[in-house]
This record gives sequence, structure tokens and C-alpha cells, in this order.
Amino acid sequence: MTTKKFTPKHKTNKTKGSLVKVVVSNDTGKWLTPPAAAAFVIDAAAIFPVIDFEIETQEAGPYAWSWSISWDAKTSGLRESAKRGSTLRKFADKGSHSSNEKKWRTDLSKVIGGELRVEVLAGNEKFVRTVLVKGTNPSAAGVKALLATLPDCDGFDKLLEQESHFKHFIEADGQPVVAFDRGYGLTQMTNPAPTYEQAWNWKDNVKGGAALYQQKQASAKTYLSQQGRSYTSDQLRLETWSRWNGGPYHVWDAKAKVWVRNDDLLCDPATGNIGWNMTDPDNKDKTADELHKRDKDSFGNPKRNKGASNKWRYTGVCYADHVNAK
Repeated sequence: MTTKKFTPKHKTNKTKGSLVKVVVSNDTGKWLTPPAAAAFVIDAAAIFPVIDFEIETQEAGPYAWSWSISWDAKTSGLRESAKRGSTLRKFADKGSHSSNEKKWRTDLSKVIGGELRVEVLAGNEKFVRTVLVKGTNPSAAGVKALLATLPDCDGFDKLLEQESHFKHFIEADGQPVVAFDRGYGLTQMTNPAPTYEQAWNWKDNVKGGAALYQQKQASAKTYLSQQGRSYTSDQLRLETWSRWNGGPYHVWDAKAKVWVRNDDLLCDPATGNIGWNMTDPDNKDKTADELHKRDKDSFGNPKRNKGASNKWRYTGVCYADHVNAK
């Protein structure tokens, strides 16, 4: 008869004065590979790492293998830091199979990361091993190469540079970027909410974001071509960028018979998408600097800044101007 083995393992950062992280592993059974609490990395091409799980047992097969992977999506900025905020969402997936082999090479059929736990039942023995799966950022050139294969994405690279600087993972912890507004990864996907794989696989994240961009571009084309009106490629980009973060960018100048920027909106040069409607009597005849000083205290509060009392608003026009200026 074989007795079950429980060996807690503790690892800590020994650098004095640094952030200390303690990992407790509740693994059981004798494993040949991988090492306890090992970390594996999804590469820059979004390929899941090769991980071989192998047990040592005298029990005969078949063996019941099962895996589960989970990730708590906690808020982060784009700045490098292992410190994260509150949990916005919990992701999880699992699978199982039976095999006469004592070894299993991971095949999750998707590119996802987090804490991967593998269990094996072999007769009266139970084996448990937990490892970490982290991510690697792609290069800007790699992202642009993918965009070149997708239709109707002209200008989308400029949005990705604006939204995430082509960054999908925080390198300090190998987890995806998660904004306070539930924006994930390179494209800051929010609505529709990303799947587990779209949150971790930067290629799926870009494709998901591109699908939304294509919808915005289609709306922009419909708007600009109404009543047989013509428009330039630059106007299409500005109109699409504006709709990515808000409403229309252009208004029709009936006298000149051309599309022009909506000049009722004055943008705050110190922010990316905040502006003022200058037809509002409270804003009229004031400079952007004066309006910024008056309203800046309400900019940083995501709850307060949506109040009806605010004389400023998020606007796609200002967002498009900001992207275009880069």
C-alpha cells in the first residue's frame, strides 16, 4: 500500500528591502517533471510553452489526468510594476483525459496563462503539481505584421500605440495589462468583454480589437458617404478614430460642400480625450488653459467625471486629434 505524500514548499525573495513574494505549493506525489512551482512562458509569437508532466509510480494504468488553469485579473497600469490593484474578473478553464502513459505534454488547445494545476489518479495514488504560465510581449513590428494581414485596419496601429504602446503584458509579473475600466491587453478590449484567450493571446486580442475597428470604420464610411458625399482617406481615419472613443468627428459644411472638423469642441491639450462644447455659455470665450484649471480636479475620478454638473466631456473628436498628432 502506498501512502500519500504532502510536501509544502516555500519560496521567498531573499533580497533585503525588496518586495517579498511567498509561494506555497500544495503538491503531492513523486514527479519527475516539471519542478514544483516552476514558471513557463508563452513566447512573443503567442505559442504556448512545452510542459512535460511526468509521474513516478508502480501503479498500473490507465491514469486519470486532469488540468485546471485560473487567473485573477487584477488592475494594472502600463508602467512596470509587480503591484496590482483589485480583482475585476476571474478566469478559469479545465480539461481531462485518460491515458496509459505516465507522461503528458500539455495540450490545452488555447493560449492562456495563470496558475496551471495538473492532477493524476493512479490506483490509490493522487498526484498534484502546480506551475505558473506567464506571457511575453510581442514587438511593435510583430503586431504591425499581423495587422497587415487583416482587412480594413488602416490606422489601427496608431490606436494601439495610443492605447497600450504595443504592450500586452506587464513584464514584472508576466500577466496581461488590465485597466480600471476592464480594458485588457494591447487593444484594451472592454466591450464585448474578452474571452480568456483574448485576454492572454495577444494575436486573438488584436483580432478581436480589429473586428471592432472594422465596425467603426464601416459606420464612418456610411456617415461620410451619405447623400453621395466624398471624403479622403485622412478623413476616414479621423472619423474612425473618433468613433472608437466617441461620436462623429466631422460635420458637413454646406457652403463649401466639404466635411470639416466639428469646431464647437475645444480640446484639452493636457489630456487625450477631454474637451468642452464651446456653445455652452459656461465655457464660451474661455481658453483651454482656463477651462483645464477650472475642471481638472474632476478629471481623475471615473465616477465623478460622468456627473451632469461637469462642463467637460469625453469626446471622440479630441481623441482623434490626439492620436493624429502623434
